Amino acid sequence: MRIRRDRTGRASRLQLDTIDPALSPDPMSVTMIDRSASRAAVMNWRDDAALEAMALVHAASARAMEALEARIDDVAWTDIVTDAERAASAVIRPAMRQRLAAPIDRWFAAQAEVLGRIDPGLAALTVQFAALDNRPALPVEAPVATPSSWRAPGWLRGPLDTIGSAAERAASEVASRALPDAVRTGAGRLSTLVGQEIGARSGAHERLRSGGRAELSRTWLGGGEAGTRPYLTQLIDRVDHTAMQARSLIE
Repeated sequence: MRIRRDRTGRASRLQLDTIDPALSPDPMSVTMIDRSASRAAVMNWRDDAALEAMALVHAASARAMEALEARIDDVAWTDIVTDAERAASAVIRPAMRQRLAAPIDRWFAAQAEVLGRIDPGLAALTVQFAALDNRPALPVEAPVATPSSWRAPGWLRGPLDTIGSAAERAASEVASRALPDAVRTGAGRLSTLVGQEIGARSGAHERLRSGGRAELSRTWLGGGEAGTRPYLTQLIDRVDHTAMQARSLIE
């Protein structure tokens, strides 16, 4: 190392004639640090993507339950008694598909973009991640289909008889209260009032709400029966699998 001085004797420039090899960064060490940082970024991406997926699906489920509540009087109480969860799914699934289709498309595109910025070597993987044919499919709609020949099992006939008696009393009471209004607005209004009264008195509305919660748990959110593959679980598994692939590709 040599120090040059001006005429006053002050140091004007510091020049290194040679660089000590011990002070030079090891290219291999720099590469390893870069790889480690990229792999950590992939795991952060995984966590953020999973949290955003959870937020999307849970928000949609809340709106779907609101849709079920809004249509609760439109569902036949006989369908509810036959299979409350299936009756609820006829409302829940279309609502979920409507509320998730576009947001999930945007979510896949955004997550692929973030992943691609982590490392240039992940370009092909990001395309694969966002590809339509690699995404979990939104559950198809399951319309209520009650066979005309259906007969209640023995254990259910007692409760059905009780509901039937309550329905008859409710119909009689509602008809007597609402007759003037029914005359003005037609028989449809009376039929609706009777249906609402029957649903409320028989507990069918609460059964339908319970069926809606069961449908969301089993088909969309998780936490239902063992062995089921809810939509949110499939999304998170897709993110996790992609993160593992990304880590293995970072060299």
